[in-house]
Amino acid sequence: MITLTVVRHGESTDNLKALWAGWADAPLSNHGMNQAKALGKSLESTKLDAIFASPLLRALWTAQQVEKQQLADPKPSFTVSPLLREQHFGIAEQKPFGDGKGAYHRESGRSFRFPEGESLDDVRDRANKAIAAFIEPVLKECHGSAAADKHLMVVAHGIFNAEFIGAFLARRNDPRPVEWAYKGMTNTGWTRLEVGYTDEQMTESAPVVKTNPEGPVPASSVPKEAPSSRPDGSPLAVRILCSDVTKHLDGVHRQKGGIGSQGFDEKQKDLRAFFSGAK
Repeated sequence: MITLTVVRHGESTDNLKALWAGWADAPLSNHGMNQAKALGKSLESTKLDAIFASPLLRALWTAQQVEKQQLADPKPSFTVSPLLREQHFGIAEQKPFGDGKGAYHRESGRSFRFPEGESLDDVRDRANKAIAAFIEPVLKECHGSAAADKHLMVVAHGIFNAEFIGAFLARRNDPRPVEWAYKGMTNTGWTRLEVGYTDEQMTESAPVVKTNPEGPVPASSVPKEAPSSRPDGSPLAVRILCSDVTKHLDGVHRQKGGIGSQGFDEKQKDLRAFFSGAK
């Protein structure tokens, strides 16, 4: 068995706009970087064996903060993969969402896609490929061991995470229904699972995936439909330990004067120090 923690990235500059932002590569805002740093600090003593991150800056920078603050040596392995990107919204990318004039409206159904974009089923296919490439080999390696012996982290996006978690739940060899109350994830919120094969010992209750994001979550980060129950792969035992954990954000407050909403730039702190008289 393994432990798997699934994280949503920190706040990006596009999260503050009513735009479809899937593969658009907006950076973290200053507030988002503070969220990422707080996440990394909260997990510094939680030994991670591997981190897998989307290449989009908002997720990549979040994952780098977690890796950077790990106290254990050696640091976890770090893999960046386009399989973990957010849903691609095609011609709607960077266009306004909603029902107003000039807005791009997302229709219901898992097969709906904006022209040149992806459907939810397409995202599920990518999630399954990511599981096959990154998670299955570790599951096989850890077959028969305790979940605590190996801890993996995936840092990605709101819609991708829903499909990723849903792909595991679809492979449960258990007739009990899943309580799916996913309303998106808080920026840097995390959900933790224990995953193993069905012949491994696990006291499994019916999974509950319940999120209540802090603050509004843009439509481009919330799936229109619940994940498919279509399994892809051998049966698994899956236990949800917790969903959308945000305790690390208790002391994180947005900087005033619009600074918190600006795009993060590592050089900014040096410029502020220079103009305040620092050498």
